[in-house]
Amino acid sequence: MIKFFRKIRQNLLMQNKTGKYFKYAIGEIVLVVIGILIALQINNWNSHRINTNRNHVLLKKLSKELDLNIDRSSILDIGGKYVGLEERYIYADSVSKLLDKNKVSNNLDYVIREYIFFVIHFNINTAVYEELKNTGSLYSLASDNLVTEIQRYYQLCERESFYNLEYSKDVITLRDKCFDGWYDFVYWHKKNPEEAFKRHPWINNPTSNEYIEFRQFIEAVRWHSELISNKLKGIIQESEELKKLISSELNVL
Repeated sequence: MIKFFRKIRQNLLMQNKTGKYFKYAIGEIVLVVIGILIALQINNWNSHRINTNRNHVLLKKLSKELDLNIDRSSILDIGGKYVGLEERYIYADSVSKLLDKNKVSNNLDYVIREYIFFVIHFNINTAVYEELKNTGSLYSLASDNLVTEIQRYYQLCERESFYNLEYSKDVITLRDKCFDGWYDFVYWHKKNPEEAFKRHPWINNPTSNEYIEFRQFIEAVRWHSELISNKLKGIIQESEELKKLISSELNVL
């Protein structure tokens, strides 16, 4: 093709048709420019298609990560293999009322539990989000609004996880004060109920230090369980809202 055009130019020069030569040369340049523009357009379209397909895959992975977070939060809140926060709140609230009425010793079968309080860890899944950040894919993933919402969601999860552990420290401090009182009573009650009451007469004395410390501990457990349960429900709601935004974005891609 190049030889063909070159031959035409040479013929025009040999025939002293300079005007036609320049017109032809200009036309040839225009054709080359048009060809380059078409090639660039095809390349841009190709790149856009590749990026769109990649973003589609990443958004689907992110949506699945949100499903994992919904499941995780639900298990911690409602319960599954272990006692959930909702059940722990009901328990602590009931024991708190029994303590106020000085009726704990009459309901020991219900009150005595090995684990009145234990620290739960949110363990929110962030692998896909970290991948997006570390590879620089986050900011070209979707619309600015969706990117902002994704960042806000994971910042919320990180913040709530932090506060959960911080609030747990206060409850643990109160729990530790009960080892010589309540937990020692439970230990002896399982071995010999009569001996337990002899060693721990405070169980029927609302004004004793041990009784007051146990009541403070139970109240802290009740407060903590309600608070963290609400935070987990908030994470579930935020996860579902973000999934809707991702779904809308996928429909546009």
